[in-house]
Amino acid sequence: MVDNKVGYLWTFSFDVFVLVYFIGLLCSKAILGIGMAGLTITALGYYLTVRPTDTKDIRVFLFPILIFLITIISGLISEDKDTWMTFLSKKAPFLFLPLAFYAIRDHVRLRFFHYLQWFVGLITLVSSGILANYLMNVETANKAIVKGQSLFTPIDHTEFSIFVSFAILISIFLFREQRRLPKFGTRSTKLLLALFLFVFLHILAVRSGLAVLYISALFLGGWQIISARKFTLFIPLLIGLIVIPLLSIQLVPSLKKKIDYVKYDLHRYRTGQGVDYSDSERIYSLQAGWKIFTANKVIGDGIGDLKKSCNNYYQKNLDKSLGHYPHNQYLFTLAAMGLIGFIVYFISIAGPVILLGRRMDYYYSALIAVVLISGMVENTLERTFSIGFYLFFALVSISYLTTEWAPRKSSSL
Repeated sequence: MVDNKVGYLWTFSFDVFVLVYFIGLLCSKAILGIGMAGLTITALGYYLTVRPTDTKDIRVFLFPILIFLITIISGLISEDKDTWMTFLSKKAPFLFLPLAFYAIRDHVRLRFFHYLQWFVGLITLVSSGILANYLMNVETANKAIVKGQSLFTPIDHTEFSIFVSFAILISIFLFREQRRLPKFGTRSTKLLLALFLFVFLHILAVRSGLAVLYISALFLGGWQIISARKFTLFIPLLIGLIVIPLLSIQLVPSLKKKIDYVKYDLHRYRTGQGVDYSDSERIYSLQAGWKIFTANKVIGDGIGDLKKSCNNYYQKNLDKSLGHYPHNQYLFTLAAMGLIGFIVYFISIAGPVILLGRRMDYYYSALIAVVLISGMVENTLERTFSIGFYLFFALVSISYLTTEWAPRKSSSL
């Protein structure tokens, strides 16, 4: 706890910029950038004022920096330096945010559950607005979905749906949390928010977010069942994860229309007419990524030159430049940086998990599951909002787990 008034001013300012960060994460890259800068400056001010001397666990905070470093190295083999610099600016938070959070981790530990609940609250607020807009324009919105479009969201609909999936998971964990939490409504409120966001995610009808939620639920639910040795619960878990999506497709009009569009889109792909259709173009982007990787397996094509190589593939095979990077984080990394870059990315994400070991809780595990699973359908860590999302909650979790941990589960069955 900070005793002096100057130190308190820095921590208060840090919390204000956390809110700015969250607002930016849900609506504006510019505001998100201000939030990142504010967190870094206030954390530095706190560090210079309080001068904490404990350097224990600093190596856990250093792993995200590897992604920034491998981006620098990949640029050295790229001819297109302008595109490389664009990626480098996107990845800059991987360099300075870990150091910022390490500098102020004692305060972050105290505010951990506040931040989680603030995020859920803001996600719920924005989702309510989106739902209200949909309900006032149901026919128009459903007709747009039939044409392959999505409901209006303030940021990319895929990224937003992934954030909603994460909010659902942590709401459930907060509901089941046995430790005393900061007062933001009752325990029942947290369950109601989780249910509201769950229903909303199905109405939003973004397949990436739904896939992330259900697969994460399978992984995390299975982990809890195994930990508690209540293996008979696997049966209702699996039944729920199968039946609920099937019922939702029949009962939620927007989701049903989305599935109908997917069937039509894939039919166009199978008949060789998939250009200008979103799912078909996703498949073409994966094919391009694999082709580029197999041509240079060790170091990749260079992150600056990847888009040009993808367009060359599209021109050669489709007679059209689609302008898409591979819609898969793993293929993107393999194509841009080769096996070396892929290994570095894996170490960057898995390193803290390995070092934390038994200190891992369900909140950080949920984040890792969401990011790894979303990486199968999106190039998650190449997008500004998703980078901000991952870094904040990874660093908040690391700050909490390296300062507050006791050998007990955060929740139990």
